[in-house]
Amino acid sequence: MMRTVALGDVHLTRGAPAHVVGDVARFFDAHRGHRVLLTGDVLDLSADAPHAETKRAHERLLAHPDVARAMATHLDVGGEIFWVAGNHDAAVGCEGFAARLADGLGVRGEAASRLRASPWFFRLDGVHLEHGHRFDPDNAPAHPLVVGPSLGVTFVEEFIVPTGAHAYLNANDGTPLDLFVSSFKWYGARAPYVIARFFTTAASALKKSGKGFDIAAQMHAGTEKQADFASTHAMTYDEIEALLDLGATPTLVDPRDTFSRLYLDRVAATLAIVGGGAAFASGKRKTGAALALLGGLVMAASWSRGHDRYGGAVTERLADGAGKIAALTGRPLVIFGHTHHQASAGTYANPGSFAFAKGAPGRPFLEIENAATSRPRAVLRHFS
Repeated sequence: MMRTVALGDVHLTRGAPAHVVGDVARFFDAHRGHRVLLTGDVLDLSADAPHAETKRAHERLLAHPDVARAMATHLDVGGEIFWVAGNHDAAVGCEGFAARLADGLGVRGEAASRLRASPWFFRLDGVHLEHGHRFDPDNAPAHPLVVGPSLGVTFVEEFIVPTGAHAYLNANDGTPLDLFVSSFKWYGARAPYVIARFFTTAASALKKSGKGFDIAAQMHAGTEKQADFASTHAMTYDEIEALLDLGATPTLVDPRDTFSRLYLDRVAATLAIVGGGAAFASGKRKTGAALALLGGLVMAASWSRGHDRYGGAVTERLADGAGKIAALTGRPLVIFGHTHHQASAGTYANPGSFAFAKGAPGRPFLEIENAATSRPRAVLRHFS
């Protein structure tokens, strides 16, 4: 009997730790011939090859021979792979990816047809499978059928990759002050450069927001693809529209949201307070007092919205989004990835990050019991 398991958020790059790569290969070997659901961000194309051609995305997987061998054997003996694109491997959902990867793996015919990729979601019996970043404003695409910019990917490509500050990949929902302090602990003498690069990237993100984001063009491109996508998944155009409406508005749509998300209001307030103090000390008392007062008011307003305005919000947004999808589609089980946090409650399940186990007894994944029935159930597991 074919089992169904789900894993994701491996974030494979050319420099991925050998033990992570080896465990991915061993996972496929251990579940050879069964159905494997990949919940996205299996590859980290934004960190590994941010400017590579979309048509060459499959080469990043083939760069790991042990994983490629395990996947090929898995498919050859009757196994299935359903891979939904994430925000860090969005190219997985582009036309032709599955065929190019199958060819690179050396699998042909029926075996190749068992490798499938989607830019958005799959509906498998009673399961709805997607990455979930659509419910995270910082990483939500303008349209899930179009590869476009996001605040999160911008910071990976322009901040984390150039600085090598990979510790921020799993610490991206804290306040800048907390992260800046941590940078001295993580990167020592390089910390000033890391912090400077943060502000350079923040300026770039502001430039990409608003008119620079051009949501209308991206929505138009996505809308043109909706009919074909609906047909492929045996859905109506209206059903696709209803699911589309559930997603979050990307942060980059509004420069004010981008400014606020990066806590630049607190940065501006701090500069005003310090500048006001300096002006007051130099004899410009009225100007200095006014500037310091303005900075204090802006800082107070910012803190009134909470010290950490975004910590934990993504996890909550995805759980809420899963509930809405279940209610809309009647699917009793919705599986997301993205958050790196395992979950299994009611209609929502998340395998967590296979690469970043966060103290778990092994690498987290899900086993889907009764997957082919109307009452599937996700069970949290750990692979070791």
